[in-house]
Amino acid sequence: MARYRITVRMKAFSAGMVIEPGMSIEMASMVSNPVNNVQAAEQVNNIFKATFGVDLKKMGVLNSGYLKVDKIG
Repeated sequence: MARYRITVRMKAFSAGMVIEPGMSIEMASMVSNPVNNVQAAEQVNNIFKATFGVDLKKMGVLNSGYLKVDKIG
């Protein structure tokens, strides 16, 4: 199982929420790109909700255009 850092690439305003470049989370996953896998993307969204109070799915930014994935372990 690898560890990943998922970082916001660009600013976005949507659904009354804001994300800023540099906002990031860390997670462990068995898939190579957590943003492109449905179940792992749901985990990413839940971690962003818990950490920053933003729902990436509702904002329409839960994709690799807005999120950069780096393998860290």
